[in-house]
Amino acid sequence: MPSVGDSIDAYCLKCSLVLDHIILFKVNGVVKRVQCRTCGAQHQYRPGAQADRKSPAEKKPAVRKTAAAKKADAAQTAGREAALAWDRKTRETAPDTPVRDYALGEGYKINDVIRHPTFGVGFVEKVVSDKSISVLFSDAVRLMGMNIVP
Repeated sequence: MPSVGDSIDAYCLKCSLVLDHIILFKVNGVVKRVQCRTCGAQHQYRPGAQADRKSPAEKKPAVRKTAAAKKADAAQTAGREAALAWDRKTRETAPDTPVRDYALGEGYKINDVIRHPTFGVGFVEKVVSDKSISVLFSDAVRLMGMNIVP
């Protein structure tokens, strides 16, 4: 059984090879940490026989999320949050609340309930400007126009 300071063959992640290492410490007689003699990296001990490791064909390729994928994830999260907020708002709204059909030329105020032909029922969350409003629909918060004469 090798002791601390002795040489041992171990797999080095940095070099990606089985190389000669120095034993740094052991716990209960088991080698735990080693230092590569080639690159100097210190890491946990990985036996030289890599039979238990996956072959390159079995390994999953490393996948990085692209900016588009990150943006899609953010949009999906925002969609879930909008759905929850819309559901809460629907339950809190009185049944006798008037629902107005959306029209580009009309004006709206906060807490108005509108029905859009494509997006369905929505709640006016914010008056952004005299020409636009922010509306909570079941799938997203959308910026909508108002007071615009065609």
